[in-house]
Amino acid sequence: MNKVVLVSALLGLSFNAFAQTSKLSLPASSTEAAPTTQSSVLKQENVINKKFQEDKDITDARLKAESGSLSRYSLKASLSYSGPPVGDMSNPNQPNPDGSICACETSLGGSLGLRYRFDSKTAMSLGTGVNALTPFQGVKRYDVRNPYLGVDRNSRVGDIQMRNGVKGVYVTNQTYRDIGEYASFGYDTSVIYNFGTSGFAAGVDASFDYYFFDRGADVKSKKEMTTGRYSLGFFPQVKYNFTDKFNMYSSLAVNFNNPRGTEDALVLWNRTLSSRLGLGYAIRRDIYFAPFLNFYPKTLTADSTTVNFATTFSIL
Repeated sequence: MNKVVLVSALLGLSFNAFAQTSKLSLPASSTEAAPTTQSSVLKQENVINKKFQEDKDITDARLKAESGSLSRYSLKASLSYSGPPVGDMSNPNQPNPDGSICACETSLGGSLGLRYRFDSKTAMSLGTGVNALTPFQGVKRYDVRNPYLGVDRNSRVGDIQMRNGVKGVYVTNQTYRDIGEYASFGYDTSVIYNFGTSGFAAGVDASFDYYFFDRGADVKSKKEMTTGRYSLGFFPQVKYNFTDKFNMYSSLAVNFNNPRGTEDALVLWNRTLSSRLGLGYAIRRDIYFAPFLNFYPKTLTADSTTVNFATTFSIL
């Protein structure tokens, strides 16, 4: 019963919750007698939760949704599902071909954050993650974890659309606290280029994360010694836009980390290459839903392929 309630509540929130600012009207007599007063009241109302104009530099549906609501104050949330291997749907864990330390349980969760918009391009978020582990195999645990503070900005150079962000995270996830990690700082970027009116687009997402530890790695633990001091990720993608709202895409995940077991800060170890094949649909400007298959091209089997989804949405 808890699983049904959790899924219904989260999905219901993502598709139904939003508010509209109502306008204040004054009697005609007041308008004639005191135009300055009416103007002041309207101005005060608009300032409370001002709606900024659409950033016309950004036309990509996913980047629009990730930029959040156009209101000065809003709530931004994400909801995602990381499922089991399609060859073993009862498995409570996702594939982990590298055998590394990870939060590998199947999960239904995401994040919820307060958002303040400085202008049509720039906003700041303060929030935390929420998670239910093994949601369809019997919920193992509910987590509220890893509070964060971040700033992001949209921009455009010629025909290239970009979104850049920085974020600081306080780590509360027990899997990572057990190896001494207590915080991280990261930078991420998304770049997309549309090939005219053909519907085809290409781009890359990239990320850099630096991790802070309150102790050194345990030399007796191979997993701790291979855990990264910092990591780099590159996610090239190709996309076909059927409409402004609906697309199909394919991407690769190329990941590297600098292991704690080496003293050389420039050494990078690569992780197993993974790939995604998915769809994206913008239900409205600030709600984007993307189901996808995740698999490992080197070992393309049902036991290493998972069904997942991710959605981003805003409230207010």
